[in-house]
Amino acid sequence: MKSKSFIKCLVIAFIITHYGCGNTSENFKDEVIQLGDKREIFVDNYLIDKFVNSSIVMHKPHDEGIVMHFDKPWEGKFCGYCTIIKDDDIFRFYYRGWNELQGHQVTCYAESKDGITWVKPALGLVEVNGSKENNIILAREPETHNFSPFLDKNPDAKADQKYKALGGNDKSGLIPYVSPDGIHWKRLQDEGVIKKG
Repeated sequence: MKSKSFIKCLVIAFIITHYGCGNTSENFKDEVIQLGDKREIFVDNYLIDKFVNSSIVMHKPHDEGIVMHFDKPWEGKFCGYCTIIKDDDIFRFYYRGWNELQGHQVTCYAESKDGITWVKPALGLVEVNGSKENNIILAREPETHNFSPFLDKNPDAKADQKYKALGGNDKSGLIPYVSPDGIHWKRLQDEGVIKKG
């Protein structure tokens, strides 16, 4: 019974995708949709009255090659949660690593002037296996699990809180962090600011 329902859903999705769901230009003959200065992506026929020597085409992605190799022992096999922030003439790249040497998650940092060539600076902030020669900016769990930084462009933001971030899990809630430079972070408070959802 479940497979029949699933097949019925697929058939309906196919019909809607290929033939529309009734929202064609016939239904809106006298109505003009005002876009103003909004940008619209044409993914269906909703905003298009008719095609004349044209069609909607999905472009194929172009592979530019590998941007970042996650090859350091403290990055491990589980890099993720990548965030890139452009601040004036520098791109800042934040990502989660798995420190196999110590068995916990870390937040790492790289930077670039052009967004293509990346450097993982030896920041000297966190010791791993007796050395601080690494690009780890945060090694405190649970925040490192999904550390999500952003640049606060509010002109009234405090200088030592130019960067802000949230990190945590369902038990801790999302714990707030601040930084003056995007590299040196401190907890704004120990309690999560968002604890549900």
